[in-house]
Amino acid sequence: MKWKGLMAVLLGLAIILAMPAVSASQEIVSSDYSYGSNGIMKLAGALYKDTGELDPNHDYYAVKITTEDIKYRNDGWVGPMYIYVDVAVLPESAAEVPANHVPKSGTKFSQHSVSFSYEGIGFNVYIPRAFVSYWEKDDWAHHFVWEVSGTKPSFVGWWFVFDDYAEFAVGFRVPQNSNVYTATYAYGDWYKFYGAVFKKIGSDSAVIGMSYSPVGYHTGSKVNSLEHQLLIHGRNIRGLPETIRASPETQSLAGFQER
Repeated sequence: MKWKGLMAVLLGLAIILAMPAVSASQEIVSSDYSYGSNGIMKLAGALYKDTGELDPNHDYYAVKITTEDIKYRNDGWVGPMYIYVDVAVLPESAAEVPANHVPKSGTKFSQHSVSFSYEGIGFNVYIPRAFVSYWEKDDWAHHFVWEVSGTKPSFVGWWFVFDDYAEFAVGFRVPQNSNVYTATYAYGDWYKFYGAVFKKIGSDSAVIGMSYSPVGYHTGSKVNSLEHQLLIHGRNIRGLPETIRASPETQSLAGFQER
């Protein structure tokens, strides 16, 4: 009986070991964070790589970005009305194939967590609220860009785009065994709600860099160059006006009467 029991255990163990893994095939290969020069925002990121290697021609990666309010997060009347996030990637052949990014363009009525999945990589993302735009562009790198505004197109204020923090994510592929360099720049405008209007009380920006070399090359200098280029580009971001009229709906919900 003892031998039969032992054989049953060994057979069961052999079956379990032979079964394919069902967990996500991923690893974090790089991460970074920095604080804005005005002490309002923290920017953090993680670079994920698919370890399944099912495609012999490409490697698959995902970037997760977090923008966090570190100064006004406990003040219910102060928050960001505008956030701009630019993720620059080299090589320029990096492509969002298959397409998957969050948040997607459109109106988000509340902050909530969504599931992100890209070619074996998976995690949750706490997306911002309000009006989201997303696009890609090419110049000295390939860019994945989000713009989130708490104003309607006519610059009528709706509400802050996040309370404590918001997250962004995009997946991309590159040719097999390519060195990957990423830099992310984020800019934000913070406002205080006075009932009838929102008034700007500060702006902040930060930049981070992440990279990975499958063959162990040193990647720091190229990441630094990417960060520098993004900082130069960031000087052209205008953000929102100094004062924004609150929408009648916002005034009503906050208990104010428009005069």
